[in-house]
Amino acid sequence: MSMYNHDVDAIVDQYVTRIPVSVLLIDDEFLIGEAMRIKLSSETDIIFNYCKEPDKALETAIGVQPTVIMLDLVMPGVNGLTMVKFFKSSEDFRDVPLIVLSAREEPELKKKAIALGANDYMIKLPDKTDLIARIRCHSERYIYKQQRDELIMKVRAMREHSSAGSAPTYLV
Repeated sequence: MSMYNHDVDAIVDQYVTRIPVSVLLIDDEFLIGEAMRIKLSSETDIIFNYCKEPDKALETAIGVQPTVIMLDLVMPGVNGLTMVKFFKSSEDFRDVPLIVLSAREEPELKKKAIALGANDYMIKLPDKTDLIARIRCHSERYIYKQQRDELIMKVRAMREHSSAGSAPTYLV
């Protein structure tokens, strides 16, 4: 096995560790936040974060580094669709899955939210099983993509270093 392959294996092993799911709920209704916290409380690998004030959503997101953002579409002083656009245009959060929450099934609103970049649309308060499944699904895809992209960059850097310098070293 070449030294190059050994280094790649070590990098891959580094990324096999399980990253916890981190949910950020942005909703002005404290009771919704508390209900969601309770629904997720039995899941030991899901970290629940709550932001009641939409104007502090970015600051909170920076602090918790969510693997999924859940966002109420109707909050005082801010249009939820504007917040969808904001997060999807942010360099730091454009790839973070965004699940919009609404009190009612509204096909046109759902269509707009998805067109603006939301990954999912759920009616408040969702069934616990459905909520957990969607959070895990979106978070795991996001985490996988982040790990894959970082791994690809490291492997490319190793290849460039290997081809620019010395001949590959082989282990016996």
